[in-house]
Amino acid sequence: MKRCPAIAPLVAIVLFGGSTYGQEAERKPFEAKMYSIEAISHFGVGDDRFAALTDAQKRNLVEARNDLMAMLQAIQNKGDVTRYATKQTVNKYKSSTALAASLIEAETSILAAGVSDFVLVDKETIKLKFFAVVSSKGEIVVSEKTAVLKETESGWRFSALE
Repeated sequence: MKRCPAIAPLVAIVLFGGSTYGQEAERKPFEAKMYSIEAISHFGVGDDRFAALTDAQKRNLVEARNDLMAMLQAIQNKGDVTRYATKQTVNKYKSSTALAASLIEAETSILAAGVSDFVLVDKETIKLKFFAVVSSKGEIVVSEKTAVLKETESGWRFSALE
């Protein structure tokens, strides 16, 4: 039987390539299970506090939270952070990069974030206490801050950090 030396590398590539594809397909569900954040105990709004919220307040809180999370994602993805900030805040910084740097240190990756508490200051101002799980200098750190968001024509926008 005659051997064909050109087929052996081709078979190896097909087998290795299939193996790599299989590993990648298995990797995503594994990482989702392995590295997902698990709530261990309840933190959130109490029954009385929740009952006191109007539907409009609940909607505003969720919208403000969503806009804050979108801003943090924009920071991580090096997107335009200024679109999530008030005009006054944007004017305070020279660029989207400068605004992002005021919130998260350079060479820091945001891995996860969430809201741990809120204060309804007035009809147009909400304070969201939030935490971010970040990777900085090879260490994973949890940072907690308070974002002040103002209602604008285009939604809830970041105004300040406390």
